[in-house]
Amino acid sequence: MAVIRPFRALRYTDQAGPLRELVAPPYDVISPDERERLAAQSPANAVHLILPKGDEPYRVAASLLAEFQQKGWLATDGEPAFLVYAQRFDVQGKSNERWGLLTALELQPFSAGIVLPHERTLAAPKADRLKLIRACKTNLSPIFGLVDAALELASLVEGQEPQSTFTDKAGITHRIWRITDAATVSRLVERVAKEQIFIADGHHRYETSLAYRDERRAEEKERGKPHSYDFVLCYLCSTRDPGLVVLPTHRLLKDPHDHKEIMAPLHERCKVTEVASGEALLPLLEKPSRDGELRVGIVRRGEPKAWLVEATSRTPLGNLAPELRQLEVSFLHEVVLPGIPADRFTYTHDDREALDAIASGASELAVLLPPPRVSDVLEISRASLTMPQKSTYFHPKVLTGLAFHALE
Repeated sequence: MAVIRPFRALRYTDQAGPLRELVAPPYDVISPDERERLAAQSPANAVHLILPKGDEPYRVAASLLAEFQQKGWLATDGEPAFLVYAQRFDVQGKSNERWGLLTALELQPFSAGIVLPHERTLAAPKADRLKLIRACKTNLSPIFGLVDAALELASLVEGQEPQSTFTDKAGITHRIWRITDAATVSRLVERVAKEQIFIADGHHRYETSLAYRDERRAEEKERGKPHSYDFVLCYLCSTRDPGLVVLPTHRLLKDPHDHKEIMAPLHERCKVTEVASGEALLPLLEKPSRDGELRVGIVRRGEPKAWLVEATSRTPLGNLAPELRQLEVSFLHEVVLPGIPADRFTYTHDDREALDAIASGASELAVLLPPPRVSDVLEISRASLTMPQKSTYFHPKVLTGLAFHALE
């Protein structure tokens, strides 16, 4: 059974400044330049906590967290609450609004089949985040979880003024409401209880929180009622939310093999259709593939035309599990550009940016993908499989700094 509960959020106060100057994206998407920009924006910006600097960075983060509270920049809510979080944003000229619930989610090992991953984690990021959580004893950033049930969050706060609202530099509008009504809280708890939670983003943070929980439990002489460290800060979104957007991750290569060496095998194994230009390719990749379809686009510097490459019955996809055979990223790595290690690619989620990289000469070859399907994430998670690297990009990211979850 999936267990969520309201929590007493540690949140920024007005004394810290405008919230838009205090929040940050998740640590793993912040470039060094972006880190410095955020740090200069405010001495209280959350980036100082999630990407601390100094000879002892984890101790610095813990010291700053305590200092922010002493200065009155952070304060703990007086009563537990769920936080409804709405993000309004544009993608390809279309306005979207995604609704989610910030909650405390009970930690479960993946073997329990309640919380399920779809990505493979790496040891170094987990070691880094574990040192940070040990020092701060706080979940600083939420994981992003999906549930198949309809949460109907917009209806819960209809007609109510948000407690916080701001628009960030990317033009995304963020709104927050608190839910403390016992009946509403109970309905949400019951609605989620029978669901599986699929991790969309934050696999390293989840596994780190689980490891920290196990450390704390090992220190206990007796197990009593659940502690805060038995839970992780989680943003929950319904797979049925019309604002749930997954962007494709296009691949760019600076120094590919000879173009003829790439294209010749594809003509033998796939259906290859020449199109007039990279621009003409974009409408063909705008929507997720239907079941049984696999397609990518190829654009080459110095070539006015482009190519749509589609899998056919003669396309070899190796010994992949059926759930993985239906992914464009599998098609890409197994057939279109086999054997090229991930560190040779650069990546973008913006199709225009990919075409600009070819036009400017920053890249020689671009492979454009359609958006992934959320249903594939669920199927692969249920099958206890993991997707290839850079398979999904849920947009927009859930901000750090809207609420922290103390584990003491």
